[in-house]
Amino acid sequence: MEQTTRESRSFKSQCGEFFFRKEIPYGMAAVRIAISGLMLCVMGTRWPHVRELFSTDGAPAPIADNYGFYNFLPVLPGTWAVALYTLMLLLMFTLMVGWKTRISAVGVLTLFTYFTLLDSLSTLTKYSAITTHVFFLLSLSACGEVWSVDRFQKLKRQGISKSLRFLSTAPKHEIWPQRLLQMFIGIVYLGAAVTKMHTAPYFTGDQMRFWLLTNVNNSNPIGEAMSEFPAMLVVFSYVAIIWEILFVFLVWRRFGRWAMLGLGAVFHAMTTITLGLYVFPVVCFSIYFSFLTTEDVIWWRAKFLRLTDKLHLSRFQLRVPRKLTTGLAYGATSLGDRGFVVAMSVLVCGAVVLERSMDVYGQRSASGPYELQVMNESTVTRMRSTDTTIREQDKLLSFDIGEYLIGGLVTDYRKSFKQGTHLYLQANLIPPHGDLYMECNLHDEEGRLVERTGSIVTRNQLRYTFCYDLPISLEPGNYQFVLRSNSKQIATKTISVLPLHSRPKTELLGN
Repeated sequence: MEQTTRESRSFKSQCGEFFFRKEIPYGMAAVRIAISGLMLCVMGTRWPHVRELFSTDGAPAPIADNYGFYNFLPVLPGTWAVALYTLMLLLMFTLMVGWKTRISAVGVLTLFTYFTLLDSLSTLTKYSAITTHVFFLLSLSACGEVWSVDRFQKLKRQGISKSLRFLSTAPKHEIWPQRLLQMFIGIVYLGAAVTKMHTAPYFTGDQMRFWLLTNVNNSNPIGEAMSEFPAMLVVFSYVAIIWEILFVFLVWRRFGRWAMLGLGAVFHAMTTITLGLYVFPVVCFSIYFSFLTTEDVIWWRAKFLRLTDKLHLSRFQLRVPRKLTTGLAYGATSLGDRGFVVAMSVLVCGAVVLERSMDVYGQRSASGPYELQVMNESTVTRMRSTDTTIREQDKLLSFDIGEYLIGGLVTDYRKSFKQGTHLYLQANLIPPHGDLYMECNLHDEEGRLVERTGSIVTRNQLRYTFCYDLPISLEPGNYQFVLRSNSKQIATKTISVLPLHSRPKTELLGN
């Protein structure tokens, strides 16, 4: 009984140490700077289109309407929408520099959530949903206690004149907001892994292959090249899901932390070059800063100092950034609380005037408001057409031939085979497709049918593999495998059949 009590106390003390240990919030400060700067850039690109996307003057698409909750959030007139959106961008900047950090974080959380929920077509994305949670935890944390204007102002009130430093001293705070953010990214990965477990095409590499081939996100030529190696995609798929499962369990210890974060950096970098994802990887990189500790900051600072000494840059070390941050901090200090409100008001009003001068709908133009143009009749007919006929050749993704099959995929694409070789001919299909009758027939060089083989391919199959043995009696030469779907030819592959045994060299010389 006493042993159980001691174990229970030990577990409680470990949990208390894990969540409520006091540290300088370097990690949350780094997250604050990174995520605010990123979202300032991303949301800033939408500012010229606020009237169209988020106001009654345009065509907003609230997510609540999809679930039958009409008028769930108020949609404001164009001028008010521009004013609030501008305020959100300004608060993102003040949150990034740590000026009125708590107020800025709460304001960004409220306005960012509001505007993303008003535009379910483009602004509400996976990364914006994750970022909303990050802003929520930042508003609960002491992320403004280090690397911030607020910290500089506190030091100045205490009579300490000190510029903002990389390794600056600050009061220690309970670490639980940072722990929640760390657990959040781990649970996101775990949820993604559970979703993949219920998706059979993910483990066969088919889903990954279709992702690589699409340009829905952005152009990804490297991904298109990688789609030519489906067996490699299967390996990467298993590595990714294993990492997503293990992340939340192994990231807490030093070795596991570096391994999981390192694999995460590689994984998200690969999604950029292969899938064309830009914002989502940077959002995850920003959250990784929550794993930053005081020891890490000391280590990186020492590394940086050694590098600057080695390059003889110590005289110029951080001089310009330090002057900029110090000047910004002095300027914010001189404005004070009232100056903060006045500065925000002036900037918001200026932005509203600027947006009105843009006149996106031409209301103040000489010809009057812009009018919708009548669409071409052929375009209207095409858009209203309900014809869903898919050509047989459009159902085929690739037709591959090789000698080896690994994980259900042909791995060695070849064009030359010896007599008697066992071949695999694989037709990879594009979903959705109906039930098919597919043939894979062998023709000689003059187009004569040598052998016919066929099978039924059901609508749930994404590939079908024909097994074929080249007869030893087959004459060497060029042949064609003709793939047919529902009696229509959709692909051909030319191969060369080589003799099983090469003739002796002396025979070739005529001796």
